[in-house]
Amino acid sequence: MCSTHIVNSVRERIAKDGLPNLSRRGFIQMGGAGAAAALLSSVAGRAATVRAHETSGEVVDLSHVFGSTIPTYLIDEKPQHEDFVTVEANGFYIQRWTFTEHAGTHVDIPAHFIADGTTVDEYPAELLISPAVVIDISAKTADTADATLDVADIEAWESANGTIPAGAIVFLYSGWDQRWSDPEAFRNADEQGVQHYPGFSPEAAAFLVEQRDIRGVGVDTLSLDIGASTTFDVHYTILGAGKYGIEGVANLASIKDHQATVFVGVPRWEKGSGGPARVLAVL
Repeated sequence: MCSTHIVNSVRERIAKDGLPNLSRRGFIQMGGAGAAAALLSSVAGRAATVRAHETSGEVVDLSHVFGSTIPTYLIDEKPQHEDFVTVEANGFYIQRWTFTEHAGTHVDIPAHFIADGTTVDEYPAELLISPAVVIDISAKTADTADATLDVADIEAWESANGTIPAGAIVFLYSGWDQRWSDPEAFRNADEQGVQHYPGFSPEAAAFLVEQRDIRGVGVDTLSLDIGASTTFDVHYTILGAGKYGIEGVANLASIKDHQATVFVGVPRWEKGSGGPARVLAVL
């Protein structure tokens, strides 16, 4: 897309016709039949969208916007970006980004912690579509930022909702996503630099892997483990079992009282240990 030939061709077109633009005047100038056809196409497209919405249910975006000011686990892994080409100068727009695989709403694949673990390019696509289970521990965070989702929380959820379904992604909802716009509050580091926010307990992770047939887990914080963890037991347990984790999840409050299917769109790059993801829930 960025070859010299294409750039020159687009520049010649701009020099001749000006910058691409579909204004209201341009729409009117399409004239009778052309405008009518475009309008009918638009209406038909809208009708198809409505039918799809009615069939598949509401879509909830569980992803935060990826940007250069987002909270990150390591202070020096802030994403950076610049314009690579622009419509004004080159005829089309592309950004160049520099970021780590584990920034923003992102997925941890086994290779992230496990030697010779499966990488994202080899991870089975069918495992990335799953029913969602959201366990709310937000009340615990009022007492301590280091709150954990425990086996007792899983058992309480199952008492009210039934056994966790096979192939589910189990999400921890703590309400921490409300801090996303304030990176310092989201990392919540103390004077020694130790971060404090909720996560799964090692026992809960082991229970889900050994006693339930899950595909993965997710959190609305920066780590599957509590922020103060130094041993990363939850990562080792989940990823070591061939499962995956999703960190930095948004909007879990919107799906926690509903049945939902989650679609995890993670880039399939070579030898990846995970990657930023667009995570969508269909209620």
